[in-house]
Amino acid sequence: MSLPRGWVRSTLQECSQAIQYGLTCTSSRNGHGYLYVRITDIQDGQIKWENVPFADERGAKVSAYELAAGDILFARTGGTVGKSFLVDALKSPAVFASYLIRLRCNQAIILPQFAALFLQSPDYWRQIFEGATGTGQPNFNGTKLANLSLPLPPLTEQRRIVAKLDALLARLARARAELDRIPTLAENLRLGGLRAIFHFRGDANELPTGWSFKRVDEIGDVQLGRQRSPKDHDGPHMRPYVRAANVTWTGWDLSDVKEMNFSPAEFETFRLVRGDVVLNEGSGSAKEVGKPVVWNDEIENACFQNTLVRIRPHGYSSNLLRYCLLYVARSGQFISSTQGVNIIHIGKAGLARTIIPVPPQDQQESLLKIVDDTFARADRLEAEAARARALLDRLEAAILTKAFKGELVPQDPNDEPASVLLERIKVDRAQELQSQPNRGRKAIAPRIPREKKTAMTKSRQDDEVKNKPYLADMIRKVGGASTVEALFKLADLSLTDFYKQLAWEVDHGHIFDDANQELKAA
Repeated sequence: MSLPRGWVRSTLQECSQAIQYGLTCTSSRNGHGYLYVRITDIQDGQIKWENVPFADERGAKVSAYELAAGDILFARTGGTVGKSFLVDALKSPAVFASYLIRLRCNQAIILPQFAALFLQSPDYWRQIFEGATGTGQPNFNGTKLANLSLPLPPLTEQRRIVAKLDALLARLARARAELDRIPTLAENLRLGGLRAIFHFRGDANELPTGWSFKRVDEIGDVQLGRQRSPKDHDGPHMRPYVRAANVTWTGWDLSDVKEMNFSPAEFETFRLVRGDVVLNEGSGSAKEVGKPVVWNDEIENACFQNTLVRIRPHGYSSNLLRYCLLYVARSGQFISSTQGVNIIHIGKAGLARTIIPVPPQDQQESLLKIVDDTFARADRLEAEAARARALLDRLEAAILTKAFKGELVPQDPNDEPASVLLERIKVDRAQELQSQPNRGRKAIAPRIPREKKTAMTKSRQDDEVKNKPYLADMIRKVGGASTVEALFKLADLSLTDFYKQLAWEVDHGHIFDDANQELKAA
């Protein structure tokens, strides 16, 4: 992929001060000192501080892992591999756990915000998917992270890109927040429709003419399913049977149906027939008790287990009864009459004595159509929201792609090219190394441009230099290509003037930086 003028292809290693694995230690809820941030504490783009424990380690070992604003945390393993988080504000001193890698940007080269946004881009995720190893537990180690390739624009352009992306992504986030409200609105539409249709107000005097309140066992036969037993795992009368795992809020899930032995007498008792209304009678969650479904002969000669209760209605439309019981379950009315601690049960008797409104038979077909239409509207609302959500995801990916191709904000010819910036950082690093000689050995200066001790004879203001391809002409004289070091020696300019002139000539197309290895004259 070609890059705009002034951009270079770089790596996270080249743009970082440090890439570091996290701390391995035990943690505890009740402690003091450093908080211990783990992969599981990073959810929905933020750290859930209320879940973060304390690190049990103390002293200098721990302080080396202390987080600071601008650090980027990277999940290196598991189902969240590749997910990243930019540390913005810290509740209190914190360190990071060993399944995380910290990327600390060199802010003279790359803005942490720019790097964090790149770590959301399609280009980044393509490299993660291609480089992750392992199937059950994918892994992406620090070496691979360091070698990740990224497009690097001039620092000032990075600021413009970050500002533009922040504004656009904030608008997308607001749109997502609105769309995320749709399932709740759709559910309220369904429940509101059911409440209105069935007149769930608890006062018989408010029911329309011909309506009445009755116990469930007055409008149908109630039967608890057959209990499982090891002796019935095989036998001469094996039959398919459904259980609570096969019941969902929207209907049957028959992808996993078991079999057990039902004697002929048991088969007659526990056989399902078309029109039976079936509910799961127990669950570990109060919100999951009482899911109703209608049996329509989905499986021939099927029976049901004792995790389900069956109603065989008479004088009450099966589908309309299912809607009525759906409201009872969704509004929490079953919960008030359930039993159990760890598993909450309705039970056969609890269902039988449940009071529900009963409409006249000659009105049930028209009432069912009204409820079906209401639910269809709610379904369409959710489907449209889901499609819009998918479009937002695609739009975000397209915006990020444009941003990191240099197509989101205009380039400024006065920006210092990133290639020149990288070279100057190399100089600074090398000069730091010069001042730190190895033990017992004379320090050897790296072979990079350094400020000359003698007076320079030229300056950028000289007529032969100012606004001229001065350095490009020198490159041509030595064959058309040169290293930065060799060109600096020929230029007879101060270090500052040299880099300013180089930046000007690169920006104006007189010199090209070949993969940051050689300078070539245009």
